[in-house]
Amino acid sequence: MRPFILALPLILATVLPAFAALPPQYQRQKELLAIVESEAVNEEFGMDGIESVEYLGEDRYRVTGGNCTLDVTIVDAPSTHPAGFTGPREFALELGETACN
Repeated sequence: MRPFILALPLILATVLPAFAALPPQYQRQKELLAIVESEAVNEEFGMDGIESVEYLGEDRYRVTGGNCTLDVTIVDAPSTHPAGFTGPREFALELGETACN
């Protein structure tokens, strides 16, 4: 019984879900999906729709559709978790001005 009690913390550590920050490639995927699925972004392009999303640098993207472009910035959203919580980044989209040729 004693070995089981000593092993219990190790067992729980492997069974309980981990809430850690996402690796960069998965965080970027989450950001891209948020942009493409955003109602506000899609409204900017109307019937032309989104043709491409270009990564400009950390937290910056350029969305193109038809002859228009829109810069989108990823900003931190207020956390809904208690202090000290570690988990995936909570973010929001900040839209720039749409520029059309």
